[in-house]
Amino acid sequence: MSKKNKTEKKNIKKVQDIELNTDIIEETEDYNAEVSADMDDAAEDWEEDKDIPFLQRVKNRIRRAWAYSIHTWIFKCLLIALPLELLLEMLGRRSIFLGFKFMVTQPIVFAYNTSIVFFTLLFALFLKKRIFGLIAITTVWLACGIINFCVLSYRVTPFAAIDFLMFLDVFSMLDVYLTKFQQVLLLLAVIAAIVALVILFKKSPRFEGDRKVKGTMLLCVLAWIFVWGMTNFAVKHNIISDDFANLGNAYKDYGFAYCFTNSIIDNGIDKPDDYEEDVMLQIKSELETVKQEGKKQTPNVIVIQLETFFDPKAIVDLDMSQDPVPTYTKFKEEYPSGYLTVPALGAGTANTEFEVLTGFPSGFFGAGEYPYKTTVNEESVEGLCSALKAEGYGAYAIHNNKSSFYDRKNVYEKMGFDAFISLEYMYDLEFTSTGWAKDESLIADIMKCLKETEGQDLVYTISLQAHGKYPIGEDTCEEHISVTYGDDIEVQQQMTYYVNQLYEMDVFLDHLKKELDNYGEDYVLVLYGDHLPTIGLTEEQIPSHSLFQTEYVMVNNIGLKLEDEDILASELSVKLLDALNIEGTYAYKAHAYYDDDVLEDKLRLISYDMLFGDKYMFDNGIVLPVNEMQMGVDIISVTQVTNERDHMVIKGHNFTEYSVVYVGEKDLTTTYVDRQTLLVEGTLAEVGDEITVKQVDKSHHILGSSEVYVFQ
Repeated sequence: MSKKNKTEKKNIKKVQDIELNTDIIEETEDYNAEVSADMDDAAEDWEEDKDIPFLQRVKNRIRRAWAYSIHTWIFKCLLIALPLELLLEMLGRRSIFLGFKFMVTQPIVFAYNTSIVFFTLLFALFLKKRIFGLIAITTVWLACGIINFCVLSYRVTPFAAIDFLMFLDVFSMLDVYLTKFQQVLLLLAVIAAIVALVILFKKSPRFEGDRKVKGTMLLCVLAWIFVWGMTNFAVKHNIISDDFANLGNAYKDYGFAYCFTNSIIDNGIDKPDDYEEDVMLQIKSELETVKQEGKKQTPNVIVIQLETFFDPKAIVDLDMSQDPVPTYTKFKEEYPSGYLTVPALGAGTANTEFEVLTGFPSGFFGAGEYPYKTTVNEESVEGLCSALKAEGYGAYAIHNNKSSFYDRKNVYEKMGFDAFISLEYMYDLEFTSTGWAKDESLIADIMKCLKETEGQDLVYTISLQAHGKYPIGEDTCEEHISVTYGDDIEVQQQMTYYVNQLYEMDVFLDHLKKELDNYGEDYVLVLYGDHLPTIGLTEEQIPSHSLFQTEYVMVNNIGLKLEDEDILASELSVKLLDALNIEGTYAYKAHAYYDDDVLEDKLRLISYDMLFGDKYMFDNGIVLPVNEMQMGVDIISVTQVTNERDHMVIKGHNFTEYSVVYVGEKDLTTTYVDRQTLLVEGTLAEVGDEITVKQVDKSHHILGSSEVYVFQ
C-alpha cells in the first residue's frame, strides 16, 4: 500500500471519529446536558463580545461560565450555596447590611456555613432531575430562613429543629400571632410553593447521562469529612462553639446554617466521658451523707411561675402613671427575694420550669431543645414534686392553658403529680384581647387543691396572662395605667398592653395572698417570672440586671429568715427545700455537697444517669414508681339523660366548655349550658345507649371521661 493511501485512510478514520464525537455531542444536547465550550472558541467569543452592550456581555459570560462547569456540578452547587448562605444571614439578622457585615467580618464562619449549605446541595446530584433537586433543596433552606425571619418578629429565640415538635401547639395559637388575612396569605403561599415544586418536577429536564453514583457518593463523603473536620477545627480554636448558652446570640455569632443543623443533630445529654457504674455509685455514696440539720417545716407550698413577669420600673425611659406592681414591690421588701437567672428570653417558658422543678440546667440538652418535648415526657425525673411527696404532700399542677402545650400532661405524670388542672377543667375564665386566659381565676383552683387533702400540699401553677404577642393599636386592654415609652407609637402601644397585664397580675397576687391568709394554714408562696418580654428590650434599657434575669420572692407566714440573693433558676427549689430543712433529691443534694468548680459536671452525670443512662444510682433502675395522674380535681359525672323534642339533655356535675357527649365511641356535637347541663341537638338517646361525657381539647385529645351512663 502506498504512503498516500495510508495517509488517506488515516484521514478517513479521523473524520469518522469526528463524526462519532459529533453524534455524541448532539445526543447529549438532546438530553439537555450542556457541553463545556472549547477554550479557543471561548476566547474568540469574548473578543466578539466587545461590540455587545455591557449588561448583555455580563449575561453572556455568566451563561458561559455556567455551561463551562457542566462536567463538574460542584461549581453549580457552589454558585448557589454562596448567595443562599448570605440570604439566610440577612433573614436571620433581619437586615441586609448586617448580613454583609457578617460575611466580611467573619469570613471563616461564613465560609463554614456555606460549606454546610453546599454539602446539602450535593445530594441533588443523585437525582435524574438535578435542576429540580437543586431548586427543591434551595427552597427548603429558604423556607427555614423565612420562618426564622417571621419567628424573630415576635420572639427573641430563633427558629430551631425543636419547633417542628411544637408545630401542633403553634398551629392552635395562630389566631394570637397572625390575623385571619395573614393566615390566608400563609396558606396561599404554602399551596403556591407546593404547586410550583410539582410543576417544576414535571417540567424540569432529566439528566440522561451517566450520573456516576459512586463518584457522587464519594464526593458527598469527602464533603462531609471536610465539614466535620472544619467543625472540629473551628470548635477547637473557639471560632464557633457547640455550647449554646444563648441561642439568639449563637445564631448571630456562628451563623444560621450551623446553628440550625446543630439543633437537628444535637439532642439529649451527651454521655459524659467518665460515666461508669463505679463513678455513679461513688456519687450516690457521697450524696447520701447529706443530711438536713434543724427542725423540719412542712407548710403548704404554692409555687407560681408568672408568665413574662418582672418589675417594669427597671426599664429606662418608661414613664407610668403609677407603680403597676405595688403588691409585688411590697413582697420584695418584706420577704426573701432576688434576681433569678433563667435560660430563656421572650420564649422558652418550659425550660425555666424544667430547671425550677428538677434542679438541672436545661443547657445540658441540645441547642434550643425543650426537655419536656423530647425526654421528660417519657422518662421519670426526680424533683420538687417527688421530694415533697416523700414527706407526705399531695402534689397538684395547674395551668390556664391547654394540657398538651409543651406536653405537660405527660410531663407532670412522669414527675409524680397526683392531679393536673388544665384549661379544659376550668370554669369562669376571662381572656385578654389576644386570647390568653387571665390569672384571677387561678385562685379558685389553687384553693380547691389545698382543700382537697387534709395534709399539706404542693400546688405548682403556671400563669399565662402576660404572654405575647403584644398587640398594636388602641383599646387592646383596659388601661389602668397610662404609659409613655419612646418615639415609636407601635412599641408604646405594645408596652401599654404589657404593663396593664402586669397590673392585673399584681392584683391577682394580692387577692391570692389574702385567700391564703384567711385559709389559716401555714404556707410558702414562691413567685418568679419565667423570662422577660419581647418588646425590643436591650441591656442598655435595663441596666439594673441582665436580660436573662427575672425576679423571685418567697412570701410566707412561717417567718422564713433568708438572705436576699441572686440565684439561678435551677437553684430556686434548692433554696426552698433548704429553708424548710426538707431532704431533697440527688440533684438538690449535689447543689449542697459539691463546690461550684465541680457541681456542673456532677449534675450532668446525675441527669444523664437518670434520663439516658443505666440508672446506676437508683434501686432496681427505678427512678420513681409508676404514677397515674388524674386530670382535674372535680369528678365529672352524668346523673340523668332525657330526650326533649329533637334534642338530648345531659345532667350531671362539673361540666366545662370542653365537655363532649359520647354515645359509645361516637362523639356528638355538644352545647355547654352550665356546669350541670349539656345539650345535644338533633339527636335522641335510645334505650341501651352507653353515654359518657369526655373532656376533649382543641387538638381532639381525650383527657378524661365520666363513668358510663346507660340510658333506660
